[in-house]
Amino acid sequence: MSRSRRFAGNVGWSLAGQGGTIAVNFIAIPYLLRGFGAEAYGVYLLVYVAGNYLGLFQFGAGLATIKYVAEAKAAGEDRALRQAVSHSAAIHFFGVGAAASALCLAAGPLSRSFFDVPPYYQERAVWLLRAAAVGGLFSAGSQWVAATFQGLQRFAWPSALALLQSLLTPLGLAAILLLGRGLGAAAVWYASVQAVVFALGATALLGALGEHRGATGRLSFRAFARYGLSFWPAALSGVAAGQIDKTFVAGLLGMADLTYYAVPSGILSRLQTLPSTISHALMPVLSESGRVDGREALTAVYLRATRGMLALCAPAVGLLFALMPQLLALWLGPAFGARAAPAARLLVAAQAFALIFHAPNALAGGLGGGRYASAAAWGQALLSLALWPVLIPRWGIAGAAAGSLAAQASAALFYLDAAHRRLLGLSWGRFLREAAAPVVLPAAALLALAWAGRGLAWTWPGFIGVGAGAGAAYAVLLWPSLPREDRRTAVRLIKRA
Repeated sequence: MSRSRRFAGNVGWSLAGQGGTIAVNFIAIPYLLRGFGAEAYGVYLLVYVAGNYLGLFQFGAGLATIKYVAEAKAAGEDRALRQAVSHSAAIHFFGVGAAASALCLAAGPLSRSFFDVPPYYQERAVWLLRAAAVGGLFSAGSQWVAATFQGLQRFAWPSALALLQSLLTPLGLAAILLLGRGLGAAAVWYASVQAVVFALGATALLGALGEHRGATGRLSFRAFARYGLSFWPAALSGVAAGQIDKTFVAGLLGMADLTYYAVPSGILSRLQTLPSTISHALMPVLSESGRVDGREALTAVYLRATRGMLALCAPAVGLLFALMPQLLALWLGPAFGARAAPAARLLVAAQAFALIFHAPNALAGGLGGGRYASAAAWGQALLSLALWPVLIPRWGIAGAAAGSLAAQASAALFYLDAAHRRLLGLSWGRFLREAAAPVVLPAAALLALAWAGRGLAWTWPGFIGVGAGAGAAYAVLLWPSLPREDRRTAVRLIKRA
């Protein structure tokens, strides 16, 4: 199978799973919000906040797994491949296991002080944090499975497991509400879903590894761990930038405001589904290409993938920025929309810069640029931590979003510059000309049309009509601006589909 066809197939499988996840959440969240109430749902969200903190203790093993498994597979070094998988499992389970044990022991003090949960929810918050600890260990196992499959460039299983988890979690919560149960039952269900998903994924992975029983190649634990640790500071700062905002909101404003902030933030983070999928699918391709091809061929692959990522993601970002108040009012009700829309629109702008972040991230992951990822992420985290205590008390959840936007924009531009110059020798002029320029005019037209028609989008038919019209204009303008090779590839993929 050609590299481009394999890359497109990997992206397609990942998008299928993530698309199902988005659809299920879109349907389930309004029901769950009504059932729990804004404040109780904010308490439930602590399980995800704590789970994301636990992810820090994987120490960058996921990216190391993708890199070394892909390289060993390309070289036919089965023993090195199995060693990469073994090293990855050791780091995932030992690191997260130790952190999960600490979280279980400290759940009470954390719920009272760090997360500032109201007294009448304290007992349930402790349950939720302990469920996050147990579920986090199984989740680490699932991420080990997913990273290994991504390195093998077999994306069907990770996508299926992500979709299964996205189905089981809200369906179980809906059943809990129907049975009249509350946050305690929700905590048990969360941990149970993580366990089931890991068990299925591990079983599938063991079968896949049975195809790699050779005795060639060798990979030391030290080399594997050192590469993963080069990305760990970026992960640490990424959690600081992406999760501590919610801690600030909960502590300074309250659990209801956490819901008004975290629900749009969580949904908008799905804007990163496509670029993250492309980045993770591109990472082993770049790693393989960097080993066997020259720099110019590597640069061409990178620019083409980045151009495609920007072209595919720009419509969603533009439409959401223009129509965010209408979407929230239609989806979660006018009251929720009025409280959340200003912050959500700023978060859309932040997500636009986060989208840009994925292009150099694929380079860094595939070519060993972890220090640039760490520098960018730490800069983002430190600027965020400086801005949030000032902006949140003054402007509420909109202040949290504004701080995130300023920090994300600064980090993304730095990361692009550093990764391009140091890893590819790629100038800003060539990047803007070949990757960004074809998308600029179509995206500007889409944004202008959606903004002009936003007054018609306060009903679902109007919303769909405005979005479809702006999207059609985008497609008409984009097609002739793309290079001929991109148009030919798109036609081939459409025919195969």
